[in-house]
Amino acid sequence: MRRSISTENSRSGRNSPYLFDHPVEEESSMSDSKMMKASVLEATRTMKIQDVPIPIMGRRDAMIRVDAVGLCGSDYHIYTGEANYHVDERGLPVPLEVHPQILGHEVTGTIVDVGDDVDDLASGDRVVIDQGLSCVSEGKEHLCEYCSSGFSHQCEWYREFGITGLPGGLAEFIAVPAVNLIQVHSDRPAVETVMTEPLACVLHSLETVMAAPARYQFNAVDPDQRVRCALICGAGPAGLLFIQALRKIYNYQGSLVVSEPDPVKRKLADEYGAETIDPGSIDLVDEMLTRTGGRRCEFFIDAAGVGLIFEQIP
Repeated sequence: MRRSISTENSRSGRNSPYLFDHPVEEESSMSDSKMMKASVLEATRTMKIQDVPIPIMGRRDAMIRVDAVGLCGSDYHIYTGEANYHVDERGLPVPLEVHPQILGHEVTGTIVDVGDDVDDLASGDRVVIDQGLSCVSEGKEHLCEYCSSGFSHQCEWYREFGITGLPGGLAEFIAVPAVNLIQVHSDRPAVETVMTEPLACVLHSLETVMAAPARYQFNAVDPDQRVRCALICGAGPAGLLFIQALRKIYNYQGSLVVSEPDPVKRKLADEYGAETIDPGSIDLVDEMLTRTGGRRCEFFIDAAGVGLIFEQIP
């Protein structure tokens, strides 16, 4: 049996919100008539556990039993109605009441089945998911200008599981192209491997900044051009990962200050090698001026996404 679901229709939300809606060919032995449990966002701040059809798996896909899902700020913004990245052909948001969503894009799991054209992965393999779909990952014959020039992360038709209307990981199963899977070879538990996606974001942002020309560098030959003080605002998962990356990967031994109002998160930041500030009890700008003798910091990371920070960038 062959089936093709139009990508144009899927972007407009006219298809079933629970089917794997990029073009697929032959279905797997796991019939789409079977059901699974999923956490479905039906409306703003209204999420319910429901029975929904198991995703359709194509020849190039793998079916994943979800072991763990990380919850991101993007998930929260969609949940509260502050954001909706599922848009139609005109770029207009598709309401949740029209197309409910299954969130979750930080996903790790175990393969339970693979399509006929998949020969490098097998049932039982543990994997983490690259949630982005592009012309390349979908195996399109004709690539957009971005994918054809090696910038598939900027694909003209880029979509993401759990973010842009495609069903995400807050379900028992998820089907994705096998090329989007990264095999886990360690014995680390799922609650740790699920941090792969946020860690990748942290490392990519650091690599991008480190490669850019700047007056101050962590590894500058001239001591006067080295970063003397780095400031991170926010000690959530991203902030804590930034601390560890700077200390352990970039071997930065200078002053590393973290501004965080939550005492539990401040304690974790201390344990990971940072000096912490409670911005609720002192003025952040004044404190940084005092700590640096008026120089302020040479390297700043916003890991909180709070608008007020931009007014106070020290």
